[in-house]
Amino acid sequence: MTRSFQNTTPTFANNAIMYSNIRQVPDNQEVYLDTEGFTSVVFDILERVDDPTDDVEALNYHLHDLVEEDAGETEVWTTKQAVFAKLP
Repeated sequence: MTRSFQNTTPTFANNAIMYSNIRQVPDNQEVYLDTEGFTSVVFDILERVDDPTDDVEALNYHLHDLVEEDAGETEVWTTKQAVFAKLP
């Protein structure tokens, strides 16, 4: 299964199904399930952060937003640069 997002096109095994065909999924998520029950993939579709000083600040903003309700307080211990050579 291939599904195209803005700049990313993930490819899943042929037995992947869209969870939204079974149950309701929030508007900002895409969820795919392995029909054998071993794997699930969740894409959280995030909004652009206005004027972040850098990518790390934007990442921290979204991380805190995602886990705020579940974890209470979130702390990022360290960050490092990552290079994704095969991404456009």
